[in-house]
Amino acid sequence: MYEDEISYGEAEEEVVNPQDAEDAAQDAEGAESSGSPDRDRQSQEDNRKYQAARKAGEKAGYQRAVDDYNRRLAKTGMRDPSTGETIGNIEGLEKYSAAIRKQRIEATAQETGKSVAEVTEEEEIRDELAQKKAEAKAAQKKAAETKQLEEWIANDVAEFTEEYPDVDVSKLTENNSFLKFCGSRFGKEPMAGLYADWLDLVGSAERAAVARKESKASRSTGTGGGSGSETLTAAQQRELDEWNRSYPNMKMTAKEFLSR
Repeated sequence: MYEDEISYGEAEEEVVNPQDAEDAAQDAEGAESSGSPDRDRQSQEDNRKYQAARKAGEKAGYQRAVDDYNRRLAKTGMRDPSTGETIGNIEGLEKYSAAIRKQRIEATAQETGKSVAEVTEEEEIRDELAQKKAEAKAAQKKAAETKQLEEWIANDVAEFTEEYPDVDVSKLTENNSFLKFCGSRFGKEPMAGLYADWLDLVGSAERAAVARKESKASRSTGTGGGSGSETLTAAQQRELDEWNRSYPNMKMTAKEFLSR
């Protein structure tokens, strides 16, 4: 009975050492931004370093999971009937489960008049069929979820295109500012709504930037009026460039950008 009731899943959890992974990731990021001619070689070395750190983290995490499982198992007070000893680790549980299975097969063989080999083979076939059935059910569920998601995306894109016909959806989904704004909501909430919220945010940010610029110009001249310059800050120029790339049909000049 314990063979079916106790799972080994907790002992198989993969845990990555956060510090090792973070250090390796930072090293890789630094090499990527250095502009060195040997960046490709350095990136490969960083990847190997990251993989090694990840494996080390997984190994340490696995051992912690095993130790925790063994402690919890020992607290149950389970005993092996054949020895009377407390089962305090995975190996002991596996040994006990194997003994119970053997006893069950032998009892079934005696009751049915079949050989132990025949009963063992029949049980293995049943287990294999049950596993395949479970795998097929999981695959069907995944396929249904994938189909449902694909249909939702297709409908969402169609609704977005109808509401914003001048916006290139493919370019919008590559816009880092938009994706960062959406976060985990992207692909879960209607894109048209996210886009409308994003436009409101971008517009508010632009208006605030213009107000700061005018206020600064007013303070510097003491007249309350600007100098007439249409020079953009570096951040504003990046925003304008990204806007013009994303929406070629709605390109803006620096003056138009500042006047929004």
